[in-house]
Amino acid sequence: MTHKRNVEGLLVSARRKHQEAVMRAEEAIIQVYQEGGTITFPRVAQAAGVSVAWLYQHREIKQRIQNLRQQQQHEHRELTQHEVSQKDGVETSKNAIIATLKQRIKELTDENRTLRKQLEVTYGQIHQLSSRGRYDHERRH
Repeated sequence: MTHKRNVEGLLVSARRKHQEAVMRAEEAIIQVYQEGGTITFPRVAQAAGVSVAWLYQHREIKQRIQNLRQQQQHEHRELTQHEVSQKDGVETSKNAIIATLKQRIKELTDENRTLRKQLEVTYGQIHQLSSRGRYDHERRH
């Protein structure tokens, strides 16, 4: 007598395991993306508990990982361009501040020189007046 094998039970179990693996892979993709990590096949495989080869065999999952990875690379390039632009703006701003400060230093140096000259003249005048005062004082006594 031959026994009829219960292949249907094996097929149901295999489908269920497959669906669970697909769900774990989808959840792993979301988890890696939300954590801000770079989406790679090894990271998703590890998080989902499946092999990298398994991910490559499932076209939809493979395509989703590749699309998200390209999107991240594009966002990274945009961010880098923005950072460069921002650094250029900061550099331009620094240069403007430096130029303004240099101009202010020059103005203050010129003003200081002018005030020193005026002070020398004033000291000279005071000295002259003081000498005359002594002279006048000495002539009176």
